[in-house]
Amino acid sequence: MNLKNLFAYLQERFPPVNMALFAVLFGTVYSVARYFWSSYTPAPFGLREVGGMVAVITFFFRLRVFDEIKDYDLDAINHPQRVLQSGRVNLRQLFTLAVAGGVWELAWSVWSGWPTVVCWVLAVGYSLLMRYEFFVGAFLKKRLLLYAITHMLIMPLVIAWVWSAYTPDFGLSRPLYLLAALSLLGGFAFEIARKLHTPAAERPLVDSYSKTMGYAGAIGAVLLVLTGSVLVQRLLLTDLRSPNLPFVLIGLLYAATLVLYGLALARPAEKTLKLGELLVSLSMLVSYVCVIGVVL
Repeated sequence: MNLKNLFAYLQERFPPVNMALFAVLFGTVYSVARYFWSSYTPAPFGLREVGGMVAVITFFFRLRVFDEIKDYDLDAINHPQRVLQSGRVNLRQLFTLAVAGGVWELAWSVWSGWPTVVCWVLAVGYSLLMRYEFFVGAFLKKRLLLYAITHMLIMPLVIAWVWSAYTPDFGLSRPLYLLAALSLLGGFAFEIARKLHTPAAERPLVDSYSKTMGYAGAIGAVLLVLTGSVLVQRLLLTDLRSPNLPFVLIGLLYAATLVLYGLALARPAEKTLKLGELLVSLSMLVSYVCVIGVVL
């Protein structure tokens, strides 16, 4: 495998910013677990935590590879210039890397204890169902919103996987449920935002939520899910006895997102929607960083 081509692929389809976000996701779960179960995880951040970050990153990389396998033929038509579609890397090479990542995830899970192994197996099992589109691909592809919901449910399973490594007996409790909801809603808001286009920018062979729900309906869906995420974030920060600053930061970012999408409704423009996608992703990142900051 040519490393230059591999790095080009990662920059295009799984860039460092994505890896950093998944590392922050791990840090968020770890921080909240330590806050509520400090007697169970007394050791400071160390090698096991670094290994956990890598494991979470490789898990999401495998999801990317699964998507590449599913969408290869269509992407060859719509995006022939991509690194994978142009032949600079191939699916077999990516799948080999994904399998290697899975071995590392299993090793880290074993290191962390049998509840973590159980949660990892559940998450991997669900991801395999996603890979084969729950064996009803034709049905789901005609219902983009249902397709997205079924696939976003992987997020709570990943949260539970990491959480189980730092809490006794799976640690089923309110903080886990809030973290799971936060990851689900934040990820879902971003998923809708990144597949939202003005009517003039829609492409015949490319699915979008604005096609499925209408332009205004898709914007409304982004804001509705984002509002749910903000409310969950408020509950979690309250449980963590957060000072006022994180509430202010999240509130300002939320207000800016509302204003921006209001402008997008009044004057549809792809640039405005791209900025909205950036604000939604920033909201997700800030929500995680605020949790880590409060605990530290």
